[in-house]
Amino acid sequence: MNLILIKPSEVLVNIVDDQRSRYVSLSKNDHRTIHIRKHLHKKSGDAVSVGILGERKGQASVQLNGDGSATLILLDTAFVQPPTVPEITVILAMPFPARLKALWPVMSSFHAVTRIIIVKGQLSDKEFCETSALQPKVYEPLIEKGMSQGVRTRPVQVDICVDECHVSKELLQRLGLLNDNASQPDDVARLFLDCGDETMIPPPAREVVLKHCTRNSTPKSIIAFGPERGWTDEEASTFVNESKFEAVSLGSSILRVDTAVIAGIGVVSAALDECQSRINDSESNKKRKKLS
Repeated sequence: MNLILIKPSEVLVNIVDDQRSRYVSLSKNDHRTIHIRKHLHKKSGDAVSVGILGERKGQASVQLNGDGSATLILLDTAFVQPPTVPEITVILAMPFPARLKALWPVMSSFHAVTRIIIVKGQLSDKEFCETSALQPKVYEPLIEKGMSQGVRTRPVQVDICVDECHVSKELLQRLGLLNDNASQPDDVARLFLDCGDETMIPPPAREVVLKHCTRNSTPKSIIAFGPERGWTDEEASTFVNESKFEAVSLGSSILRVDTAVIAGIGVVSAALDECQSRINDSESNKKRKKLS
């Protein structure tokens, strides 16, 4: 846990002699209190990194109480607005439940991942779609764990679409994943992960992401990952032919779902960061020219 995550509803306000301070009370059994005491070995007066979910990151002063609880006094002057970072939407066909449960915190640890959509692939096991790993009470704490690890406060939107009969253009349209103006590119890199065949391997994911990089907007990508047995030809046609996704690869190796998801997000995230760096450099150059 590299960041103590706090929900806005947990922040309390104390006013003494017209001095306003914000603080958070954590019980002794709260996993954050245990982490502060046993893993960070903090003492009263020490500072810890905290982040308010959906808001800013900053520092808080720790106060350890005699009953085992902890109080975090937010140091308002230390709070900063997170920088603009790229956005990734992950489409994942329902994998083996244990793999999905392990993937929730990993996916959400990446700064760029802002949305995770679980769909039912044609080769997904129907019984998998009944797993508790699809319930908010299970995945929400796992997502928060990943956000703490990744030192991020931007929330992750989750859409569970396993009740749909199959992946269709209509479903993707309803989820807002397609370009409404087909005649005008929208600069979103829509990637369909495909290992290819013996005769042809699709282009590298990084190459396709950089092709969509422009200086006009925050870099964005949508990545579609198949289940253990992969996508069917019909699903490939839905994504690539009907919905204008581009088939890409992570190399010639055939990867397990969990490995492919981690590798894919990592490659795309790095490429989007490269795009964002180009945008920032361009804006800096423009400001220098105005000042000169």
